Amino acid sequence: MKRFVILLALIGALATGPGSARAVREAMTAEASASAALLERAELVSDLIVRARADKDVAMMIVASNMLKQGDFVLVPAENAPLVIGRARAGEELPVTEPSALLREAAGWAEGDPDKLAAIEAAQAEASRGIIPAAIVYTHDLPADRALTMRARAEGGRLALVRVRGDGDAALELAVTDAQGRVACSDRPESAGASTARRDLSCRWTPNRTEEYRITLRNRGRVWTRAILVSN
Repeated sequence: MKRFVILLALIGALATGPGSARAVREAMTAEASASAALLERAELVSDLIVRARADKDVAMMIVASNMLKQGDFVLVPAENAPLVIGRARAGEELPVTEPSALLREAAGWAEGDPDKLAAIEAAQAEASRGIIPAAIVYTHDLPADRALTMRARAEGGRLALVRVRGDGDAALELAVTDAQGRVACSDRPESAGASTARRDLSCRWTPNRTEEYRITLRNRGRVWTRAILVSN
């Protein structure tokens, strides 16, 4: 199974006046380093959940639940969910994957084993929803030759960065368009075909005003892939 990871990260407000180029570069470098570390953590937790479900491995699901509970992000299925740029707004409902829900799922695999049930009970005592962290990780299974499209509101005057990381086997195309359908940014292989697949794609743009944008990722490969989208 091919797998790619998508990182969609919004950089905070940055000065764009004369003499600010160095500050912008430094901020972008710092943000890229932080988002790369987040990407690795999110990918590990997501992979653990997938493997635990495939093997009905109670211990592995407990580990994934603990990592998710202690992490600085939450998991959200991308289907029909808004892409949140920045922090979630007050009252915004997101179908968050709760650590406690993962533990309840694992309990169904225990088959009455007292040791496994005791471990799940101990983990459940600590699992709680808490406050949604700054980073929201979206999960999605993207079929071959299909596209994932999400809508997001980007704030005017704030530099936005979209990063896509693939597994290197699928030719991916990334595009960001505004409400009028104008392309704000795009990145794609120079020609079609797996031989031109690139592991990383990125888009940067600064909206002139606050408005809705459409972020589209197309899988030009021949197999479906599991995608992880991260916005901060």
